[in-house]
Formats: sequence, structure tokens, C-alpha cells
Amino acid sequence: MAHTKPLRTAVRNKLITLLPRLRRFALVLAGDGESADMLLRNTCNKMLDEDETYQQGTAFDIWAFRRLHDEWLRDLRSHNSPISQAQADPSIFETDRRLCPDVRITEIADILVKLPPQQRSAAMLIWGESLSYDDAATILDTDRQTVLARVSRALASFVERADWLDGIGGHGADIQQLQQINRQTG
Repeated sequence: MAHTKPLRTAVRNKLITLLPRLRRFALVLAGDGESADMLLRNTCNKMLDEDETYQQGTAFDIWAFRRLHDEWLRDLRSHNSPISQAQADPSIFETDRRLCPDVRITEIADILVKLPPQQRSAAMLIWGESLSYDDAATILDTDRQTVLARVSRALASFVERADWLDGIGGHGADIQQLQQINRQTG
């Protein structure tokens, strides 16, 4: 199929703008910088080669995140033991402490890297990318309830492992409510 130059240019320009967000998601999926960069490079090449699969007028970021997730799954399935996925490197969650001086970055990173990849990716899309549960479900090729359950379990891990959460701004009641949601969905 012949590529139309305007569509290819539009996809390329949107992709360039989205690269930092896609790389962050690739890091969450792949677990380390080298693997994430390879995943992102392969996915971007495929998106550019198959730009006609993007339907103009649809949310480009959802399409691109979905393609990245699909490529990650394809790569996992090609390994002898896909279940033994690499744990994430805690440094991928580090940020400049000047931006978030009150947040316990190290503790959060330690919890995030121990989450199963499905929970980590759902949490990243909801909390890190501020996407809706429906959009996250589209990207992860699952239903809304599964995303809700994964995020709820991720949150439960934070609650169980981060004693200091109770002391943050009086959010103890919020945490109890979230624990109740986790019991209902999990």
C-alpha cells in the first residue's frame, strides 16, 4: 500500500512529540534503559512503516501506547521463559528531588520495581500518564475492570509497604477506602 506523504509526516511529527512519554512507558515495561530503548526503536520503526494503521481523528497517544505494549508482549512471547521478566531497575523511577522534595522517591521506586509488570504498567498509565481506565484498558488490550483491579493491587502494595503513607497530609481515611476497594476488586 502506498503511503501518503501527509499521513506519514503527521504520524512522524506526532511520534516525535510523544517520544518522552513512550520512552517512560517503555522503561516501565522493559525494566531497564537498554531494553527500553530497543523496544521503543523497534516500535517506532514499525509505526512509521505501518503508518496507514493509524486512523486520523483517533487519539494518537492511545494508538502509540497500544503499539508499544503489543510490541513488548510480542518480544516477551519470543523468549523461552516469558514469565521470568526482568524486574525494573529502580533508577527508571528516579526524578529530580528538587521537583518533589517532600516525596520519598527512593521508597516509591522500591515499591514500583517490585510490582508485577501488569500492575506496574497499569499504574503508570493511570497515575503517570493520567489516562482514563478505559484508555488504559485499550492500550493493555483488556477490560476496564482488569485495569481497575491491577491499579488497586498496586495501590495495596504501596499501602502495605509504605508505612509513611499514613502520615501524609491526613490521607489515612483515603488509604482505608482504597484498601476496601482493593478487597472488593481483588
